Amino acid sequence: MTDEPTTLFIEIEDLLFPQRALDVYERCMYYHFVRHTHLIGRESRMFPLPALRTALGISEDRARKTIRSLEKKGCIELQRSRKGHLVKVFTPEQMGISAADEEGTTVDIESIDFFSNRTYVEPLLAREDGRCFYCLASLTAETCVLDHVSAQVDGGGNHYKNIVAACHDCNSRKQGTPAEDHLRDLYRRSLLSEPEFTDRLRQLEALRMGRLVPHV
Repeated sequence: MTDEPTTLFIEIEDLLFPQRALDVYERCMYYHFVRHTHLIGRESRMFPLPALRTALGISEDRARKTIRSLEKKGCIELQRSRKGHLVKVFTPEQMGISAADEEGTTVDIESIDFFSNRTYVEPLLAREDGRCFYCLASLTAETCVLDHVSAQVDGGGNHYKNIVAACHDCNSRKQGTPAEDHLRDLYRRSLLSEPEFTDRLRQLEALRMGRLVPHV
């Protein structure tokens, strides 16, 4: 167990999340696990799926998929039983994640293809806080579509400044339409409030300026 909670949370945010590419659901569940284990001096606890569903406000199916993905990424160890999942929670230190690993990994994010093969779906979805970049509908890695803000026919590339996580409806309706026009259409159809519309335009500008960098 990490002695200082502050140090633990810094390691989680700065090292674990980016290095293991945890999505929004995985991050919430991992924090929930840490809260009920390491922060009270324990390393493991029983977590029934219905209780996780209620605590995190997600479906039981989503809870099941998320807990399995955390296991695959080495964040937890599971022992399944009729009473639920006995979850042993590993800290970044116990996983062997360190600042040295972070410093030794150099990624040229400008050269990454964020569109092909959906390799970077989860980092993009995490950047969008688990929502459609345009209409703010909730998304998962399974339901989201990768969308070119500027269409490929207009010279739009596959870099992080031009690829966003979107819902199927926005992807279908937008197609080659300029992103600003698509946002205006959402506003006219009352799918975005005025504050949301203004915020989406600001986020669009921030995206193009390279200020919305996903953790990879």
